[in-house]
Amino acid sequence: MRVSTDRIESALRGGDAKEHQVVQRVLATPESWHSWELEHSGLMRVVADCAALRHQIVVLRQTALRLIHGTALFEYLKNRGVRGRLRTAVLTHFHPARIYEHAVVAEHGAYLRKSCSFLCTSHVGTDLVHDAVFLDPMREYEALYAEYFDLFCSNLAPQPEAEVRSGRALLPLLKHQLDEWRWVILNPKQGLPHLRRESELRRPTGDTQKMQTLKNHKPGR
Repeated sequence: MRVSTDRIESALRGGDAKEHQVVQRVLATPESWHSWELEHSGLMRVVADCAALRHQIVVLRQTALRLIHGTALFEYLKNRGVRGRLRTAVLTHFHPARIYEHAVVAEHGAYLRKSCSFLCTSHVGTDLVHDAVFLDPMREYEALYAEYFDLFCSNLAPQPEAEVRSGRALLPLLKHQLDEWRWVILNPKQGLPHLRRESELRRPTGDTQKMQTLKNHKPGR
């Protein structure tokens, strides 16, 4: 927790606008800070309760993956500027028992707390534990999960049937890729050949050029 609170202080003073905004809003009221502190200390206690360092590292990685999942919905709504029927359909899907307005408030609060915790968890993984998984592999998983979640959510509201079919056809492939990267993150030694192969495939050559990034939508938590 001490390392986490130090990271929050540095984010508050740093130049990263997104980090600063998230931390500032968590610190905005005693209630929001207390809610985050209780939630985050629970996460870190599970990590600290593991006797061996190697087990702590695995639990820390698992925690980071869950936090990526937990922030995906609000990131999708915010980054995509989702409005109208799609926004209602998405929030109803993930919060079927809540009134729409209450679902928005609850999701925003969860997003702030989990984003703050992910910031701290990543800091513990990279700067305290020196776990290389929190560099490229975790970032790759985060980007791929955002793509998957985007595609999943875009199919929750009515749209042209051809787009629905093409989007749904991509979901199993993205899910398979996520499963692969999750395995690599949790088993980095065995997954190293996979990382090397991915690196080789992405290395530019004189006969290749950068392709456009797929900008479709993504799935649930």
